[in-house]
Amino acid sequence: METDEKRIAYGYQPSSHEDLILLREKYLSERVAGTGDELSQIKNLTQWVNERLPYGNVRPPEQVNALHVLGLSDSEPIQMNCYVIATVLNEVFLSLGFHSRRVHCRSYDAYDLDSHVVTLVYSNTLSKWVCMDGSWNCYLTDDSRNPLSLEEFRERLSSNQPVWVNGESAETDWSIFYKGYMAKNMFWFYGPVDSEYNYEARMEKDYCALLPEHFTPIELMREIPEHQSVQISRNPQNFWSRPSTIMDKPRENKVMA
Repeated sequence: METDEKRIAYGYQPSSHEDLILLREKYLSERVAGTGDELSQIKNLTQWVNERLPYGNVRPPEQVNALHVLGLSDSEPIQMNCYVIATVLNEVFLSLGFHSRRVHCRSYDAYDLDSHVVTLVYSNTLSKWVCMDGSWNCYLTDDSRNPLSLEEFRERLSSNQPVWVNGESAETDWSIFYKGYMAKNMFWFYGPVDSEYNYEARMEKDYCALLPEHFTPIELMREIPEHQSVQISRNPQNFWSRPSTIMDKPRENKVMA
């Protein structure tokens, strides 16, 4: 469906940014990714983050960036929530030159305080976004084991087409739970316009939301906090657009102390 709305000007921080270089060198991200094909590297990085940061329903640390959070797990794995894990995985992908985004998956129910956050990484091999869930070290495929984007995952569930967790055809209690859990959390989507290191420390923050027709969540009916903006899209092609913009230099944004 085409709608006449402003194009979302996504930006992706280059791997030459000083913090991403430090992240890559400190944690030997290239060695973690391995020398296999693109998809194997994406899976290896997701598994590595999951092993260091197992999922737990816990409060995030004061600083949410990969260097700080991974530093907390240098001696032993430490539990983090899905928002923190997705943020760290996003920054790890960026450090190796991948285009990636953090996306918050939300439900229809305004009283449902539970939601989920995942990381999308653009596959040049497949020419599409691939959804990686660092919280549970999983990804989704169709019945031919082709990795799915978040948009494809949602479409296949809504049309009762097969979706396999981690490419496994056999259903388990876990896979049934996961698909049901994500089904209720894929009614609308929300995320930063710019994908960059330590985004939450920025003073000025720009977000975008993909909403179904005739629906606006309560959160977006309220006054948006100062120094924030939200661009609403009702066009999936706009929200899920392929990467075309690289932030060649950091934008002039003050950072909160």
